[in-house]
Amino acid sequence: MRSVDALKHTSIVLESCLALPQAMRNYSNKTTEGLNVIMVGGWILGDFMKLFYFTSQLLWSRVTGVGDAGNIVFVFGCIFALAMDFLVCFQMAVWYPSRETLELKEGLVRSMQKLKASHRSNESLPCKFLRCMKEARSSS
Repeated sequence: MRSVDALKHTSIVLESCLALPQAMRNYSNKTTEGLNVIMVGGWILGDFMKLFYFTSQLLWSRVTGVGDAGNIVFVFGCIFALAMDFLVCFQMAVWYPSRETLELKEGLVRSMQKLKASHRSNESLPCKFLRCMKEARSSS
């Protein structure tokens, strides 16, 4: 049984450190270029779901006396994984605005301004937005 526990603890430590190499790479390069915001959001959502599951299992085993009370290790692993995820998220907030991202943002702002200015016509709002986006891309 000790070898199973050792394997469990090792896997928890390894899994909770999955974002650490990414955070180290971001720090050394001072950029998060190529890192997908949706992927990082998926990491955070997944780790929150695991934290909720393991915390509820731990509380249930404490209240009823049934189940594995050893889930506290999983809870701490999830908390550490969330800390790593939020570190990468913070890095994205600091280093994400690359030239391409800023150009995209400026194009979006121009499109929204054109959309507001042309809102009086009979064209539907989604069609106007798509037309303004095409015009903004062609003008830049």
